[in-house]
Amino acid sequence: MTILSFKGTERLNTTKIVAFVWCVVAIMLGIFPASVCAHDVPRSESRIEVHGHEVRVEFRLDLLELGYVDTKGTGFISTDELDNSIGRIYADFKQHFAVGAPDPPIQITLERYRVVEDHVVDMELVYEFSHDVTELTLTSTLSQITRPVHQHLANVNMNGTLEEAVLNISNPTATFTSGEPNALRTFGSFLRLGIMHIFTGYDHLAFLVGLLIVTTNLKSLIKIITAFTVAHSITLALATLDIVELPTRLTESVIALSIAYVAVENLLGMRVIARYRIAFLFGLVHGFGFSSVLREMGLSRGHLALSLFSFNLGVEIGQVAFVLVLFPLIIYMTASSSQRRFQVSVSLIVLCLATYWFVQRAFLA
Repeated sequence: MTILSFKGTERLNTTKIVAFVWCVVAIMLGIFPASVCAHDVPRSESRIEVHGHEVRVEFRLDLLELGYVDTKGTGFISTDELDNSIGRIYADFKQHFAVGAPDPPIQITLERYRVVEDHVVDMELVYEFSHDVTELTLTSTLSQITRPVHQHLANVNMNGTLEEAVLNISNPTATFTSGEPNALRTFGSFLRLGIMHIFTGYDHLAFLVGLLIVTTNLKSLIKIITAFTVAHSITLALATLDIVELPTRLTESVIALSIAYVAVENLLGMRVIARYRIAFLFGLVHGFGFSSVLREMGLSRGHLALSLFSFNLGVEIGQVAFVLVLFPLIIYMTASSSQRRFQVSVSLIVLCLATYWFVQRAFLA
């Protein structure tokens, strides 16, 4: 095909292109030991109610993160598999998820457990303390038995005061006290969550790579990034506030198609509409993808605005950091005589990823 042909006199700078491709792959995968599946961020959730000397905890964890539960390798956890593994699951849970007041509880009771959403364990526990709980400490080291990027999302009702926190390998502990909510902790937790989300949202990063790989001046870069930011911020807010909701499969499939579309445009060397308009149009869809974490948390209305703002700010910080690393590499590569081959090579990688994600989401999810 002529669209992939090059002048015979043009010499391919293989070393530079291969080096760049490896840089892009390393950045897109966040240099984390996770799979190539987009949004593949392992996380658990807890809803905690404090009433006097009793603390009730509803805890959820994806059992596929624990290699010993899915003994049949089906991706679905049966009741028998859960029953056979619950002793070990409960032991791991108590070792890696601690509730204190701040002293340890005098008794922990596992009242109920079940499988939800095919492979998620839902456990209800009661922690008994020797005194009324006015200060609650949570510690999560679940990253030691799942993956280093594991996030635990805690929603705590502290004697009528609602608070949220995100626990991970770098911030394993949070303390809650009766009284006014700790807005600073909420801001910091969701800021970090937003940064983590963009660096493990490999499809969003691939979309940015596809957009920017043929962008060679600062004015175009600013227009594209601004359009993408404004668009996904709009739909992130609409989805998180439950004003507009789209099916997850539809949203994730369209995100994959948006990446493929941009890659195909790069390969054909054509533009149907301006790139910043494409960034805005598909940015609206990507915003629904960003909202998945916040919607699943069931955030309290009291902290919703702050959580939404700080999460979106974290996404923007992560996005800007990615662009600041990527764009100088693109400028460096496009200054060579191998510019077209470089653009085609990277666009082919992006197209392959997009095709994989679309098939996975549209037909295999």
